[in-house]
Amino acid sequence: MSLYAIALFAHVVGAVLVFVLLTVEGVGLRSGAAAASVSRVLGPISALAILVPGFYMAAQTGWHGWTAVGLASYAVIAGLGAYTGINVMRGKMSTGAAAISWLVRIGIALGVLFDMTVKPDLVGSIVAVVIAVAVAMAAAVPTVRLVRAG
Repeated sequence: MSLYAIALFAHVVGAVLVFVLLTVEGVGLRSGAAAASVSRVLGPISALAILVPGFYMAAQTGWHGWTAVGLASYAVIAGLGAYTGINVMRGKMSTGAAAISWLVRIGIALGVLFDMTVKPDLVGSIVAVVIAVAVAMAAAVPTVRLVRAG
């Protein structure tokens, strides 16, 4: 067993945790329960499990278009998630707007998951994430209509 294989395992666990956090957030949006306490614990663990092994693996194999898009996408997911969470807790963001943010972050994460498995070039990686976000936004259309109507 190589250090690379262990790093890959840790990296995949971190990615799974991102989807767990998104799932917990989605359940919280539907039920009105706060997911912040889970995010405060699992969020940093997920970040470490994604970033540390990810940088190690990139150092071993070189930077590719899909790794750069993955890193940038992770920063967007984390930043948008923090922004949404803080504003929801402060009462400055509606549940509908939070749901749209949640769907966009799911789209980004799915686009990155595609990139990590297929490993397209830079343009293909960007296109994959953009398409996944577009599909997520299409899923958000009913929510957007409710936000505008409410």
